[in-house]
Amino acid sequence: MITRIGLGLLRLRALLGKEFLQLLRDPRMRFFIVVPPLTQLIIFGYAATFDVRHAEVGLVDHARTQLTRELIAAVTASGHYRLTGYADMAAASRAMDHNRIRAIIRFDTGFPEQRVVQLIADGSDSNSALMIVGELSRAMRDKARRLAGRQPLIQVEQRAWYNPNLEDRDYFVPGIIANVVLISTMILTAMTVVREREIGTLERLMVTPIARAEFVIAKVVPVAAVGLFDVLLVTGIGVLWFEVPFRGSFAALIVGSVLYLMSTLGLGLLISSYSRTQQQAMLLAFFVIMPAVILSGFAFPIRNMPEAVQLLTWADPLRYYLVVIRDLFLKGGGLGDHLFEYAMMILLGVLAMALSAARLR
Repeated sequence: MITRIGLGLLRLRALLGKEFLQLLRDPRMRFFIVVPPLTQLIIFGYAATFDVRHAEVGLVDHARTQLTRELIAAVTASGHYRLTGYADMAAASRAMDHNRIRAIIRFDTGFPEQRVVQLIADGSDSNSALMIVGELSRAMRDKARRLAGRQPLIQVEQRAWYNPNLEDRDYFVPGIIANVVLISTMILTAMTVVREREIGTLERLMVTPIARAEFVIAKVVPVAAVGLFDVLLVTGIGVLWFEVPFRGSFAALIVGSVLYLMSTLGLGLLISSYSRTQQQAMLLAFFVIMPAVILSGFAFPIRNMPEAVQLLTWADPLRYYLVVIRDLFLKGGGLGDHLFEYAMMILLGVLAMALSAARLR
């Protein structure tokens, strides 16, 4: 028995050495390990935001009174909006049709008596339209209240815990880390196995005394090391460059990442079992990645989805890792705070590994 275990460990050591050499000696693989994760983080870190930092707004002022000028000054004071005057609504509508402006502020000739301001926003981007209309309305209401010298009946004090300035970047960067690990490890695992099949070395390995479990372990351990390296690399960039706070336990981050990698690597092996070429593996990987990202709650809240779709999210490991990594970054906590998420990632990882090992021929 001891001899068999020793021989198995020797075979596993040889396989791991082969996999690490094959993974790291290829310049394209080294490029894939480092550059794409950093590129995705930089692009999404700056581009993934729902905030409206700048918008062109059309102004149709038929009243031309001191009050309308005061309200217009309140809108431009924030620095987020640049107003362009138009003679009538027809001209402003043409400008919105050609995407030169994103909203219109209209004061009718009867404004001094009726005190009604019309706001029109480009609803093709519904989220930005709501934010623009909300900010414009709030700026003009506050200004009108100050000019009237009246105080509201109640004073509401707002405070946001964990993200005081409500920065979208603090919310998105941890999610980008989870997506980078999903994409890189799943594709890398699928491609390495399929590459062995394409060049004919997989058949040679199968006629050796190597056990099925040894082959699977040798395939996933190097990619898991790459995944953990990407987690540490992207986390460091997120904290140091984007200044996203990390308030949780570092040990909880490592444990959650390892459990998450079980699922992504298992899915990569499962994809490789259905693929005969690297092109097929790439297409199948993206076929799995896109629904996983959409159903994870990365950008769209799961609670807003139909109940039938919410049931599908239970099979998405990205959903549970997002909860863990976002809480660790923003809320803090340790190993004992996400036991349910850890258990679900273990369950999904074991199922994925078992199915991929069962399909290995």
